[in-house]
Amino acid sequence: MQTTKKIIIVGGGIGGAATAFALNRAGFEVAVYERTSELREVGAGIALWANATHVLKNLGLLEDAIRVGNPITNYQFNSQSGKELINVAVNRFDLPVLGIHRADLHALLWSNVPREKFVLGQLFERFEQVGDKIRAYFASGLMVDGDALIGADGLKSRVRAGLFGDYPPIYRNFTTWRGLTDYIPSGYRSSYIREFFGPAKAFGFMMLGKNRMYWYAAAKAPEGQPDSALGRKRELEQMFQGWFPSILELIAATDEANILKTDLYDRIPTRPWSKQNITLLGDAAHPMLPTLGQGACMALEDAVVITKCLQAQSNPTSAFQQYESQRFARTKSIVEQSLRSGKMGELENRYAVALRNTFMKLMGAAINNSFHTIHAYRV
Repeated sequence: MQTTKKIIIVGGGIGGAATAFALNRAGFEVAVYERTSELREVGAGIALWANATHVLKNLGLLEDAIRVGNPITNYQFNSQSGKELINVAVNRFDLPVLGIHRADLHALLWSNVPREKFVLGQLFERFEQVGDKIRAYFASGLMVDGDALIGADGLKSRVRAGLFGDYPPIYRNFTTWRGLTDYIPSGYRSSYIREFFGPAKAFGFMMLGKNRMYWYAAAKAPEGQPDSALGRKRELEQMFQGWFPSILELIAATDEANILKTDLYDRIPTRPWSKQNITLLGDAAHPMLPTLGQGACMALEDAVVITKCLQAQSNPTSAFQQYESQRFARTKSIVEQSLRSGKMGELENRYAVALRNTFMKLMGAAINNSFHTIHAYRV
């Protein structure tokens, strides 16, 4: 039933690139408009859980991802000193779980789409309906017509603001730091993600492909808090003094320039995402905290579902309604679970932290089942 001639995608990150790949592979005409002048993905590492590697398999990219990623078999939760609380086996599926650098995943996606499909250095400004078409305007003066428009332009999406108003996302009381190093710490366990929880702070690390260690830290903090005069590295060393030894080893081994700092936001899940032949995808539609590691995975799922809906429906409006109805309940659940998980990390009183750790140990089976439910999903 495919009759759509041209799909405009605003945003060339993982969600936009995956959607361009899936649509191009399905025979659609697609054009991606990205505001940066270079097609690259910032950030550091991500975990691709089995629900996401299933998408890559369907897109014919899994073997390439395995070559540039690192297999993960276990997700281990620990106290700040390193005492195991829960150990979740994540290799129980028919598909692997991978630790991968965001840039490597991004490169796999866009390198399999003709380069002329990506138009760089184009800041989206607004859209308008022109009959049954959509017209997009950019700051450069570029004007583009298409049959449908997908906003894959992230947390502070301009497409979303054009559809529903410019309402800010919700700050969730945490700042995160991310780092990348070639150093392998003494407490590294092959194929493990290891996370450590203390009073209103957490730290985790895992191996990515190409023998790189990715680490991430989070701490309760006011929104927009400036860096310490000591610098990010020294601030983190003080923050995690006395924690599991590998944590300080990793911070010490990371160049200051390779430490990224970001405040954490999400939005309350609401509908609609779409109006007529315009819709949202990934963080533009359903931003979530990184506590379950599902943000990029949800964008990959979105890309496949939106492609299937556009193949099944000749009218983009109908396709986007179908896409939204198929995706809303799942993404809403994961946004809410991610927030609940984040709130568990806000506890500061040491007695409350001890109770939380005991609770986590007692709830090990339930947490295992929850992970299985999320990761066993197949689009």
